[in-house]
Amino acid sequence: MKTIEIEARGLTFTALADGPEEGPLLILLHGLPRNSWEWHHQIPPMAAMGFRVVAPDLRGFCPGARPEGVEAYHVQEYAQDIREIADALGGEGTPFHLMGTSIGATMAWRLAANTPERVLTLACLNIPHQGAFFEAAQKSEKNSEEQREKFSYFKDSSKDGNERAMFHRMLDKQGMPPEETDPYRKALDSDEALEAVYNYYRAIPLWQRDRLAPVPMPTLFIWPPGSGNISRAAAEANANQVTGPYRFEVLENVHQPILQAAPEKLTGMLLGHLAEHALMPD
Repeated sequence: MKTIEIEARGLTFTALADGPEEGPLLILLHGLPRNSWEWHHQIPPMAAMGFRVVAPDLRGFCPGARPEGVEAYHVQEYAQDIREIADALGGEGTPFHLMGTSIGATMAWRLAANTPERVLTLACLNIPHQGAFFEAAQKSEKNSEEQREKFSYFKDSSKDGNERAMFHRMLDKQGMPPEETDPYRKALDSDEALEAVYNYYRAIPLWQRDRLAPVPMPTLFIWPPGSGNISRAAAEANANQVTGPYRFEVLENVHQPILQAAPEKLTGMLLGHLAEHALMPD
């Protein structure tokens, strides 16, 4: 596993990468307040399967990709970054396998829904397709109120000047050992980085009512109820947002970041998904 730089959209993205350069491209999207290190347990075994695995630091999370202004952190900007990162890695229009967790899952759903020809297989952790929230809310006001309460942290996360407090609060709440969180504190613990990273929350009102089409590719969705930010109604409604082969896994007694909190279990699930849907038979 090594660190690389990728030029895309006039920005320079850092990324963790492993695996043969001629292998099928697999892109991994991290969450917040984390970065590509979130995938460090999964990258080597995925590379060992023959994939060219690339986990980029998203815009705001790396010094070479911190544009100014809240509008620059609309979820569609992140999605376009990933498409052009794939172009830079494999050539224009290169299709790729895609996985995302937390806010990275939100971006992954959008990529898969809007440009399905680019995404070969999909795995999303914790956050369901945007349509699942609409469906759950339409079924009952109770569902809608429950999800609003679970997303109440958005308000504190979007306040100017509150970034450092939220950053450390989120990391401390996750209860991970120092060796798992120190890379985040080192990479992101500056005023410039934190302001850019938390622009994600400030930009949510720009896109939260967007409607996305269901996704057609083989899809795995993993939901940890212990993370506490997604209602069961929304998680279960996600099945109606996938028209292709779909698998729904519930991880009881596991909190975010699940890639680090339960790495062996998560890695096994993700490798199984790739083995079933991404590897061509001999």
